[in-house]
Amino acid sequence: MKARRFRDLTFVEINDEQLLVIACDSSGAIGSKENDIVKVSPDILGYFTTNVALCEILSVGGEPLVIVNTLSVEMNDTGSKIIEGIKRAIEPIPNKDIIITGSTEENFPVIQTGMGITVIGIINTKDWTMPMTKKGAIALVVGVPKVGEEVIADNGKEIFSLKLLLELREYHFIQEILPVGSKGILFELKEMAKTNGLNLSVFRDVKIDLYKSAGPATCAIVSIEEKYFDILKDKCPIPINKVARFY
Repeated sequence: MKARRFRDLTFVEINDEQLLVIACDSSGAIGSKENDIVKVSPDILGYFTTNVALCEILSVGGEPLVIVNTLSVEMNDTGSKIIEGIKRAIEPIPNKDIIITGSTEENFPVIQTGMGITVIGIINTKDWTMPMTKKGAIALVVGVPKVGEEVIADNGKEIFSLKLLLELREYHFIQEILPVGSKGILFELKEMAKTNGLNLSVFRDVKIDLYKSAGPATCAIVSIEEKYFDILKDKCPIPINKVARFY
């Protein structure tokens, strides 16, 4: 089998017509345990950590098959609550037959929460074209970069979601969707330009922090022809900002 990296994803060629696509995310010191730095319910942790990997898979047109959770906590009751969040994260996805499996720490008492998520998806290459950004397209940021307690306080008002990603995938004029993580918007803009063989010109009057961590993918970069901006802005329920042009 042939494997190749694409940004944060791994593609594995399993036959002439199918690819596996693999995404991972992890979290540490976030939860409800004694030594956690950011205090949050374990189900919320499970939801957002899973959301990151799912968004990465879905943004390139993959369909999730398996979610593997590696939980550095006991099953009862922290682990079971994290799994509740994982199950909630997949609710917007039409395919409900996603397998959830994993492991927990049952040998020693844990005083700080740690977890990892791996999502394995599949792409049928006969019906698929790799999303690509075209020369002349503009980059929009949908949502606002937030991290830690800001994510919890937002309550869905300004942050990107899996549900919104699935809606955006249906718009014919959207060229590419790239979830933003801890490295910030500018890093991902440069990655988008690089992987498409394009140059990047950042606008001067950008009203959003291009360097701040977006935590669990609280925003995403979307590339479109500029003439479609007003249409997308009218349809988008969260903030949307023009940030750059590809050339």
